[in-house]
This record gives sequence, structure tokens and C-alpha cells, in this order.
Amino acid sequence: MSQGKVKDIDLAILGAGIAGVSAAIYTKRAGLEFCIFEGGAVGGQLYLMEQVDNYVGLNLGTKGRDLAQKLNEALCDLNIDVINEEVIRLEADKKRNILTVYTKECVYKAKCALIASGASFKKLAVKGEDEFLGKGVSYCAVCDGFFFKGKNVAVVGGGNTAVEEALYLSSIARKVILIHRKPQLRALDYLQKELAKKNNIELVLDSEVGEIKGSKLLEEVVVENIQSNKKQNISLEGLFIAIGVKPNTNLLSNIVTLDEGGFIITDEYMKTSSDFIWAAGDCRKRPLRQLITAASEGAIAALSAYKYLKGYYISS
Repeated sequence: MSQGKVKDIDLAILGAGIAGVSAAIYTKRAGLEFCIFEGGAVGGQLYLMEQVDNYVGLNLGTKGRDLAQKLNEALCDLNIDVINEEVIRLEADKKRNILTVYTKECVYKAKCALIASGASFKKLAVKGEDEFLGKGVSYCAVCDGFFFKGKNVAVVGGGNTAVEEALYLSSIARKVILIHRKPQLRALDYLQKELAKKNNIELVLDSEVGEIKGSKLLEEVVVENIQSNKKQNISLEGLFIAIGVKPNTNLLSNIVTLDEGGFIITDEYMKTSSDFIWAAGDCRKRPLRQLITAASEGAIAALSAYKYLKGYYISS
């Protein structure tokens, strides 16, 4: 397609993680004219998961990247082409119920849209974080833990993800320091019990990282106790930040209603505040962020969009 050419479609699906792929499969079988957009790889954050143990039908220990490959194969089997371009702008015509999707290469006008754009890792926003990214700072222990075998590392965070990262790293690193700004961890009880069994994990509570330092590579972090304001420099070779995620919804702030965290608010049919836009997966406000719920939401959203286009959609 030449740049600037406009293509009319029934449905635009933004994102090819598990929610987007699920939606695409249902949309294809429904016979709609649609496009699925993904600026990265099909499968999204599956590539950051060492294994998937809680997805019905998968063998225990299935690698995240293997599931991502299966998603890609499913799209290929159904002759679903992914538009491997970043969406740079969205415009909603709420009078005509049309969403215009802009990429660098083309413009698409969709009668409705399904947002499955996922979420990204939150940053500490401290000095040195960006400078040492990939040079000791990481947001994924599964991805980068191997490089810190036998070394001293730290994990920042107090939720399930942070504790899981610390447990994973404890079998690789010499020592793991878990830094959390609250006096108690937020992780589930069984994870905290597993944590207590490890003799190479140290807790540093009521504390937060103020600065990340080093020369060419990360060498130490400055940690400040919130109660006493006392600072200490901790020598490290790896820092894993696990303080949550933020939804990839920057392009949607004036199009659909978002909650205070930027997550898209929907009803049980996945419909947003705009009658022609649905959302599914980690970009949506939801009580449980799991692969299996994302897949189900993608299916629900796709069928809701189909009914809307056929003229018999009923919203709650």
C-alpha cells in the first residue's frame, strides 16, 4: 500500500497478544473484513514468561515463547495477516461511529474497533534507570536472570510478580535483595512462605531506590529508608524492577473512558464508553490479569463487535 491510501474495514483490532489473537480468530470465523495491528511480535509479553502453568489444556512448564508461536501459527492457518506497523494516531468520529487508524504507511477507517493493546512495565523514574537499562537494570528476571548467575542482584516491589521474580532469581544469583517501600509485602501468602524458605533472599522493607549508579555497568543502588530517611549504598550487579504495569492506552484518552490508572473501563460485553469500541486484555480494567481471562475477553469482544455490525447488539 502506498502511504496515505485509505482502506475501509469492518473492524480494527489493535494488538496481537493473546486477547487480540483470540479476537482475530473469532472475527475471522464470523466472516468480517478486519485488520489486526501489532508493532511488535505476535504474542506480546508471552516472550517474557519462562513458563505458563495455569492455562487450561497446556502442559505444565509450557514456555511462553512456545505459546506465542502457537498463536502465530493459528493466525497463519486461518490466513490472517498481521499489519506489523505501529499505530501512531487514532481519531474517533462519534457522530458517524468511525475510528480512523493511522500508521506510517496507511490510513484505515473502521466501522468499529477492538482495543487489545496490553500494558507495559512501570518504571521507578529515578536517576540512572534509563542509563543502565540493559546494563544491569531489567524488568524481566526470566529474560535476563541467566546473565547474573552467581552474582548479587535486587528486586524492587512487594506484590506477586516481585516475589516470583525474587524466587526465580534465588536459584541463579548468589544473593537476592527484595526492596519494598511498605513495611509488609503484598504478595499472596503461599509466595511469602516460599520466600521465607530461601536463605539467600534478604528483605529491605520501608525503603525505596533513590538512584542507580555505576560506570559502564550497574554497580550500586542508593536505598533510602522511608521512616528514618537514612540512606545506604548497596553493591549490586543486577536490578530487577517489578512494580506493576501501565496500560498502553495513550492514544485513547479522548476516545474512551479510562480509570485513574489509564485502564479502559468496559461493561461485561467488553464495550467501552464509545458504542463502536470494545476492549480486552491487560489494557482493560479487570479483576484478574491472566492469559486465560485475556483470551476469553477477546472472544467476548469479537462477538460483541460482530453483533453490533449485524445490527442486533444489546449492551447491558
